[in-house]
Parts: sequence; C-alpha cells; structure tokens
Amino acid sequence: MIALGLPGSSTAAPPHESSTDMRQRMIFAPTQRDMILTEMRLMLGSVSGIVQGLAADNLSAAEKAARTSGMVHAADTDPQIKTLLPQQFLELARQTHRGFDKLADQIKAGSSRDDTLRGLAKLTGNCVACHAMYRLDEAR
Repeated sequence: MIALGLPGSSTAAPPHESSTDMRQRMIFAPTQRDMILTEMRLMLGSVSGIVQGLAADNLSAAEKAARTSGMVHAADTDPQIKTLLPQQFLELARQTHRGFDKLADQIKAGSSRDDTLRGLAKLTGNCVACHAMYRLDEAR
C-alpha cells in the first residue's frame, strides 16, 4: 500500500489494526487532503446538477453541470499532488473527468434523457470504484 505524507514524500501506511476498512490508505498533509476532497465535492455537485437539469428538462443546465468537472478542471489540480497519487487513482480520475466531458458533449448533441442517464450511471460507477478502493487520511 502507498500512503502519502508531507509534500514531496511518500511512505507506506498499514491499515489501522482495529479497523476492518481494507481500502488503500493515502495519508496527506491537511491542505493536500482538502484539495482532493474539494475536487470530489465538485464532482458530486456536478452529478447533482446533471440530475436536477434532467429532472427540470433543462439540458443546458445539465450540460453546464457536466462540463464543470471535465478535463479543464483536472488541469487545475496541483501538479505536486499528482506526483504523490497512485497511478491507478490518477487513471481513474482522468477517466472520470473525461467522462464528464463526454457526457456534456452527448447532452449538447441532443442525447436522450435515457442515454444521458446511462452515461451518468457509468460515470458514477467510477466514483463508487474510487471510494471503494481508496481512503484519504490526514497526517497528524
């Protein structure tokens, strides 16, 4: 397992002995952890905005919500944090950001509500997979 500590360093961290949580622990400095969690909350906000847009039959709002978490936002991530993350985590993040862009493109091209929901279901599968594999802890 890989765990991440202070900027620029990486150390192994075993699971908590008293925990049954077997996800890969990644330990970050508080500001780094906050940055990653902020990005995750942005993605959750995008999912909510897509669903709200579809429910209101407002495809423009759904597209805008999807685009918010696309690759443009991924480019804003601190490059140092990217060097500390496991490659599998980074690939899943890239797939997810690309998925938001693909969904926005589909909505803009006139995708049906059902097709959009299928795309959203696939996309949120990435979120579920990430949260099932990884655990972000704060260095103390």
